Amino acid sequence: MTICTVPVALSNMKIFPLNDAIMLDFIDEIQATCITTFTGKPIAFSSDATHYIVVQKGEFVITLDNNNYTLRTESFGAFPGPARLQGKGNALIVSAAKYRGPLLLGGPIEKQGRLRYIDGCSSSLLLPPAVKGEPCLNFLHLPPQISQTMHTHPTLRTGLILSGNGKCETLEGRQEFSAGTAFVIPPGVAHSFQSQQEEMRIVIYHPDSDSGPTHENHTMLNRTFIDGVSAQSITALHTQMEAQ
Repeated sequence: MTICTVPVALSNMKIFPLNDAIMLDFIDEIQATCITTFTGKPIAFSSDATHYIVVQKGEFVITLDNNNYTLRTESFGAFPGPARLQGKGNALIVSAAKYRGPLLLGGPIEKQGRLRYIDGCSSSLLLPPAVKGEPCLNFLHLPPQISQTMHTHPTLRTGLILSGNGKCETLEGRQEFSAGTAFVIPPGVAHSFQSQQEEMRIVIYHPDSDSGPTHENHTMLNRTFIDGVSAQSITALHTQMEAQ
């Protein structure tokens, strides 16, 4: 096993197998993010973060506030605060520092995404942001023999290959992907995911979101009507105290 510590400023894409002991810290103006792999030993998480866990294979138990939650192959969850993780298998943990999100669980992940993406790919929003701008967890599906257009993202992307194999092309060269490969893509790094003879299924953590509910625009508010008028437009009725 190896321990890898990445400097605060990443310039290139990093890949690593989930069975390596990895601890990466990335800090920018958006979020402080810690990326960890499970290597068989129980992990105690810090209290001042929300921890996003994706299981590539195996079974894990997360203990939080004296409650136990089980995640199995291709399941995922978000756990705020001092949780404890134990089990067997491969899992990626991404911790969003100084952020307290809701407790959420889901899975198993579907074979394909529900939203159209680019170049024949599809995606699904697995864990949505509670409020626009907060972190989210996404699923990306590449059918066989797809080569994405080279593109960038304005913020960090980190995730893992759930199933399938392929490559990721960057300006530095090509990286080989297979099930159980994890990756970190720094902001602004051009890349292209490429599948081969089989589909490739990927889970990706985003530290921010540019869609989602806001205090002034969300389903509960918009679909409440007073005398036939949506409460969204009646600002005098809007709650003024700060919500969680």
